[in-house]
Amino acid sequence: MPIITISQDSYRYGEEIAKKVAEKLGYECIGPEMIQHACDCLALPLSKMERALRDSPTFFERISSKKEQYLAIFRVVFFEYMCHDNIVYHGFAGHIFLENVPNVVKVRVIADLEDRISEEMYLEDLTYNEARKKLIREDKERAKWTKYLYGRDNHDPHLYDLYLNLHNISLDTAVAIIVGTSQLATNGHMEMMKKKLMDMALAAKTEARLLEVFPEVEAIARDGEVFVKVKGSIVQEDMIAERARKLVSEIEGVSSARIGVVPSNHVPF
Repeated sequence: MPIITISQDSYRYGEEIAKKVAEKLGYECIGPEMIQHACDCLALPLSKMERALRDSPTFFERISSKKEQYLAIFRVVFFEYMCHDNIVYHGFAGHIFLENVPNVVKVRVIADLEDRISEEMYLEDLTYNEARKKLIREDKERAKWTKYLYGRDNHDPHLYDLYLNLHNISLDTAVAIIVGTSQLATNGHMEMMKKKLMDMALAAKTEARLLEVFPEVEAIARDGEVFVKVKGSIVQEDMIAERARKLVSEIEGVSSARIGVVPSNHVPF
């Protein structure tokens, strides 16, 4: 059965829809608590993980690798958790992390700004102007974050299989549409999905380990073989490649590694 991701501007409605969809399908439902789960698994401070995942990077974070390291660590736990399948996920960046994974139904739930303002005024006891400014600020922050990390726009319809406007339909109708779509979308590629997720988890694990040492790293994995691109000084290419190869060889699940060194844009002080 597929995984369903639900991305939303309005947290309350997204969570409510996710829970109803999960209940109807008999799936597990998980959202922002995935961040706490990742911290529990790896003994990391929740505040630092939340900041890395939710805030756009400061100038100093852009020239360090700490934020990317936390993101890689989160992806390891996320991909391994998604291997359970039969999950409705309404948390952080699921539609981006699972963009090219089979058996995933990606849903975007939106509400008109005026509807969101009314909701925010009620929930947070804010004036109209306070609620409006808060929502616009949060939307801009979220957009900056996604653009910086992935070069993507959260509102790009190509990221989703379903794009639902709650101004035009009820929550129950939205739930019925998502449930129906997920049942039709099951294509039998379960083994392919799990293999893809485990490859992505291993790649993320490789990036997390190397980011402890190198400021810019990219990795992909296939059946235990990892392909790594480390950005650094070409003058030190052999030394960088050897050090990266040694670190990667210590990672559980890696059978072999290919390391490439390319010029870095990193500007140290």
